[in-house]
Amino acid sequence: MAFRWPEVSVVIPHYNDEASLARVVDAVRAQDYAGAVEIIVADDGSLTPPALDGVRVVCQEDLGFRAAAARNLGADAARGEVLAFLDADTVPERGYLSAVVPHVVGDHRAVVVGSRRTGAQDQEPQWLTDAWAATANLRDADHTSWRYIISAVLTCSREFFGEIGGFDGTLVGYGGEDWEFGFRAWNAGATFVHEPAAIAHHEDEDFGSRYDDPVAATAVKNAETLALARRVTHPLARPEGIIFDTFDMQVEVPELEGEGVRDFVIAEWLKAGAYVRVTDVPELFAADPRVGTAEEPARVNIAVGAGWAPQDLDALLAVEYVLCPDGTVVRTARAAALGMEPATANPEDIGMTPVQGPLQLERYFAGW
Repeated sequence: MAFRWPEVSVVIPHYNDEASLARVVDAVRAQDYAGAVEIIVADDGSLTPPALDGVRVVCQEDLGFRAAAARNLGADAARGEVLAFLDADTVPERGYLSAVVPHVVGDHRAVVVGSRRTGAQDQEPQWLTDAWAATANLRDADHTSWRYIISAVLTCSREFFGEIGGFDGTLVGYGGEDWEFGFRAWNAGATFVHEPAAIAHHEDEDFGSRYDDPVAATAVKNAETLALARRVTHPLARPEGIIFDTFDMQVEVPELEGEGVRDFVIAEWLKAGAYVRVTDVPELFAADPRVGTAEEPARVNIAVGAGWAPQDLDALLAVEYVLCPDGTVVRTARAAALGMEPATANPEDIGMTPVQGPLQLERYFAGW
């Protein structure tokens, strides 16, 4: 059977800017892609919905800035096997689709980011240029690389988009939906790709240069940060010491030998931001919602086979799937999604330290 390039549905969220939208649509129509291309405009409540020949327009009510919900609306209407998201002010060069689609053809979990050049200098912002260099265009992506997923130039398979539930349509306000999407995609086994040849142009400056008033800029960015903190469990997205109703780590702690050891180990994992699962809740933690008998969903799941406490959190969070000789297990949601086989290591080698009793808790509490 002859090879067939998959149909691509280009989804463009839009709000009250038909002139910019027309430029993007014209650029999509001029693509040199060999397969079929469908154009869908997902209107986020414009005063007058756009009307462009040969373009399918789907609309939602104006209930605030809801780019995530608009993209989902467009994706729901798409018939293409590949979804290419472009913002309505981001104009792709002629070879954009031809550059991104092969990655998705080769890997249905591929999440491909193009190069979005911004402002008068027509360059990518420095923080992204640095990210591409540090990760070899995301070939060396890790659990922190969801910060480099940019929805203005994002392509993935419709199948994978559906598997992870699309964007979080409850987000209202500027920004953050792409990082939240990238976080869930990575944990579901995504292959992140930056394709330098997929170039698109955005006339305005990147966010950091867009506001003359630093107070206004900070308020917008803070609103995004607070919204993400409730949704993205990763330590990079949350302040230390704050209790949330979702957890990045779940640690299963069994009954442990040694006076004071169990209380000490549980307390140390709590300091690291974990939810601790036990067969029965010790009296010391009776009022703490982070200690319980129920299983909680988490990005990193740990079961300690003995008295192990965290020592090097960075090393521990870099582990995908390890089985230790004493039965201690560390396994990420990503490892589970990809069906990874475990590596073998000792707990000390992956960021844990042994705890032995007897331990005088008074000394621990007082820091003596």
